[in-house]
Amino acid sequence: PGRQAEVWYPATPASAVGVPKDVYRIRSFLSEFLRFLLPPDVDPPFTTDAYRGLPVAPGGPYPVVLFSHGASSFRLQSTFLTTHLASWGFVVVSPDYFERGLQGLLGTPPAGSRPDTQVADFAITKVRQMSTDPGPFQGFAETNRFFPIGHSAGGGTSISLLSRPDVPFAVPMAAGANPDLGVVPAVLSDTSKSIMWMGGQNDNVAILPRVQSGFDYTAGPDSLVVIPGAGHNNAFTDICEIARDQGGIVTLAQNVGLPLPDFVVTLGRDGCVSPPNYLGPQVWPITRHFVTAALRYAAGLDAQPVGLGSSV
Repeated sequence: PGRQAEVWYPATPASAVGVPKDVYRIRSFLSEFLRFLLPPDVDPPFTTDAYRGLPVAPGGPYPVVLFSHGASSFRLQSTFLTTHLASWGFVVVSPDYFERGLQGLLGTPPAGSRPDTQVADFAITKVRQMSTDPGPFQGFAETNRFFPIGHSAGGGTSISLLSRPDVPFAVPMAAGANPDLGVVPAVLSDTSKSIMWMGGQNDNVAILPRVQSGFDYTAGPDSLVVIPGAGHNNAFTDICEIARDQGGIVTLAQNVGLPLPDFVVTLGRDGCVSPPNYLGPQVWPITRHFVTAALRYAAGLDAQPVGLGSSV
């Protein structure tokens, strides 16, 4: 299939009565080569907190959040957060970044390679079109601004998007800056742009000093949230909880002989070993709280910030 995007939006509780929760399977995001090697019975599901195809709740237009997934990952990687944001009054769109996604790992990604910013523009343009065209989604989304958030490489995408005039605020998670190598995005010097940086205390991929550097170099209003007992994945993605009862998705893949590169093994496991890290459901509420509260304040849904003071 071609490039796709997932969209979550507010719906009424009554419309979900009798409807099963949406389930995804990471196998469907693998390259054709990896699916060929993977035995058919290795297909762990992940049940999300969303219901597919419900009518949009009245009360729109809702602010739009663009979620960007990380390297060797997939558009549904953080449903613990995207579904939560939708329940708090946001339209959330998460596109496939084939250029760095699971679809291209040990295989050929689908045709039509594009820079991250073009992929993001495709997703935002589509949501705006859905909101302006006649149909069930007419009027559901704001069309004059959006708020990018992202994990790992997707955090870098969210920072890049701050250069757009319709982006006032971003939340990079497990991403930062590296001034020692001269990697400090120019947009960080723009005092009109606001950022909330988030990092895991035990992250060995996007190490905390890099996240701290991003915070230090941000000239506009900014904040820094450091989550204890969190690595690269457990506080920011669903990944650690997929097939945890079978050792996790990396162990599951290795046990059936998939030839995973070392960097993918390192990336996929960081934060998933517990202890010393917390389980995802133990730290997800922290991420949900800070991202939701910051976005609601930035979007004007809350007149005053809720639970964002230094005493929280």
